[in-house]
Amino acid sequence: MLWADPMKATWTRFLLAVILAAVFLLGGCATQSDMDSVQRDSNNLTKELLGLQRNLYDLNAEMKEISGKLDSLEKRTSTLQRDVNVMSGEVKSKVGLLEKEMESSSQPMRRYQADLGARLDKMQLEVQNLTGRFEEGKYFAEKTFGATKNYQTRLEEMEKRVAALSKSPEGGEKKPEPAARPPLEKGEEEKPPVITAPADPSKEAPAKRAEPPKKPVAGPDEAYKKSYDLYSKGDIEGAQREFKRFLEAYPKSKYAENAHFWLGECYFSQKKYEDAILEFDEVIKKYPKGNKIPDALYRQGMAFLEMKDTTNAKLILKEVVRRFPQSDQANRARKKLKELG
Repeated sequence: MLWADPMKATWTRFLLAVILAAVFLLGGCATQSDMDSVQRDSNNLTKELLGLQRNLYDLNAEMKEISGKLDSLEKRTSTLQRDVNVMSGEVKSKVGLLEKEMESSSQPMRRYQADLGARLDKMQLEVQNLTGRFEEGKYFAEKTFGATKNYQTRLEEMEKRVAALSKSPEGGEKKPEPAARPPLEKGEEEKPPVITAPADPSKEAPAKRAEPPKKPVAGPDEAYKKSYDLYSKGDIEGAQREFKRFLEAYPKSKYAENAHFWLGECYFSQKKYEDAILEFDEVIKKYPKGNKIPDALYRQGMAFLEMKDTTNAKLILKEVVRRFPQSDQANRARKKLKELG
């Protein structure tokens, strides 16, 4: 303690003074002045000792006060610790309840997002199908309009020729002269002549009408349109049959790529996923620069996914993203890969 060293030094000095006084007394050679000096030192040491004792009492009092404050502080600390433990338990409990509520509330949202993503994929596919149908319909409409216009022109020319043949060169028809009446038999009464109205030259049929053009045999355009119309109307089996016939009859037609793709879609709709994958593969192999490659790859990946072959499905969808990163099919593939994890 702080007062230990000064106290020890004072006691040492006091004992030395006493010992010296005893030595002088015993030796018999101590003078009065020496005795007075020793007495003064003894008195001074006594005063210092008393002062140190008072300091000691004060320090003890301060130590008791500090000890009391420490005890009070420990009690308050213990109380605070208990309060903190209680609050920590309450916070953990509330956090647990909040997490459960968030989890239970987020599940419907996740299901809704997944359903919304599936509906969006379906709508995008329908838009794509409608776009394809619109383009093909536009092409066939333009072609049909051109053929109709040509046919109308030819029909007008034929009508003009018929009108010209129905008229005579002089601008009218000669009236026929009445025929001589034969003599009457005995007992036969004379009957009034039958007057017939002259024929209307405008209604008189020409001697020979031009025959209308025969309907041409169905070519690749008509055959493909028939197949696609069946698919558009939901006749999947009929469309599948006609697309096969089309590919057998016109394997090198400009519509062959589309025919392979829509045949794959027919198989997909019938849940014949292996056949669909093979048909989409025909598009990818035979037409590497065709416009149906992104669709064929994406639908091939979806067919693998329907077969629960997640590994191959992911590989195909990643290939769509790698080869066609800016396409709509790549965007749908990214969403599907995110769902698969």
